[in-house]
Amino acid sequence: MQMILSLIYMLVIGAVLFSMAALLFRGREMFSNRVYFVCQGMVVLWCSSQILTITAQTLNQVRASNLIGNLGICFIGSLYFYFAESYAGHMLTGWKKWVPIGLSAFFYLCVLTNGLHHLYYRSFTMEEIVHGPLFYANVFCTYFFSIMGSALIYRNMEKQQHLAKRLVAASVLLPVAMNAIYLSGVFHFSFDITPLGFAVSIVLVLLATFKYRFINLKRELAITNEKLLLEQERNRIAQQVHDTAGHTLTMIQSYLKLAEVEATKAANQEVQSYLSEARVLTGKGIKELRESINMLRRESEYELVTQGVMQLANQVKEIPVEVTVRGEDGNRYSHLSKVVYDTVRECITNTLKYAEARKMDIIVRFQEEGLEVVVADDGKGCENIVDNNGLRGIRERVEKVGGTVQFISSAGEGFMTRVKLPLRAKGKK
Repeated sequence: MQMILSLIYMLVIGAVLFSMAALLFRGREMFSNRVYFVCQGMVVLWCSSQILTITAQTLNQVRASNLIGNLGICFIGSLYFYFAESYAGHMLTGWKKWVPIGLSAFFYLCVLTNGLHHLYYRSFTMEEIVHGPLFYANVFCTYFFSIMGSALIYRNMEKQQHLAKRLVAASVLLPVAMNAIYLSGVFHFSFDITPLGFAVSIVLVLLATFKYRFINLKRELAITNEKLLLEQERNRIAQQVHDTAGHTLTMIQSYLKLAEVEATKAANQEVQSYLSEARVLTGKGIKELRESINMLRRESEYELVTQGVMQLANQVKEIPVEVTVRGEDGNRYSHLSKVVYDTVRECITNTLKYAEARKMDIIVRFQEEGLEVVVADDGKGCENIVDNNGLRGIRERVEKVGGTVQFISSAGEGFMTRVKLPLRAKGKK
């Protein structure tokens, strides 16, 4: 029996490691993906401890495996919650963001010091382990963070991702239910069945990721980066034409004007008319050149929403800026790209000037009926929000296209701008 259980747990560990590798090689380099990667690592520790417990020969070996397993048990709930709130774009700020990980650290400290208080385990022997009140408090917190995290993800996934929502919800509720069944003692098991639930949940998350794009993939980012490179190349060519041909034509126009003045003094009407005509043609050429350059830049800058956002984020060097994209960008949103670009640019400017922030998050959600943009920082925030020129400008340009904007802040809690833009303004079809 021990051999079979060990084999089962090894298969679970293999499935988890496979999912970690898949996320590492195909997932985007984002905070949410990194946290989920660590969260899966906690499952590996949990399953590994079960194997060590099954094969343990002494009480010290059982205690050692228990410490390894509890590292995963104590932290998996809070890490999943951090992943969920990062995915959903509702990050806790200030002291609140430390509560989940702080509780996890507290419970693990209780495990380490159980010999002094016996509140986590009332009894710990080779034959029997009796749980104490702090153990059940940890279980409650793990359930709470897992369910709250799933609710955040479910609520913020796109409406058309109904099946993906069910898969993600099942991926968390299944191991929680199996753990509750194991702890309740309704059915007697000689081993903890919870890690087996996590193994199934990982398969569900992988299915949601690769079939329904639950977690953004590097391929999508590569496409965005490729378009960004094309945009940069367009801008480079436009700038080069402006600096060379534009400057040359301007100088020719200046010389023609001087030559025309000299021809007038010499009373040579024929030369004067030629020079005047050449100066007019040069002026038209300069005007057409500028219009062509401006058109080239506009086409480049406002082709896709994500291009402008990525460009702005890459320009910020003072603090890290993390961009998260939900849904799929496309030409159907291109008419909103200028509004998004100007809004995000103003938010970045305000953050760098006033917020004293250490990082920024930009979240863009493409939905069936429109798009949503959230820009948040972890700066000093403010108690009273005053619509200065910058905020008033954001509000005006958003409302002009039929959208809505919210400014959310409080002292020490950072500043958040939430913009919702419809695909079509009200009254238009």
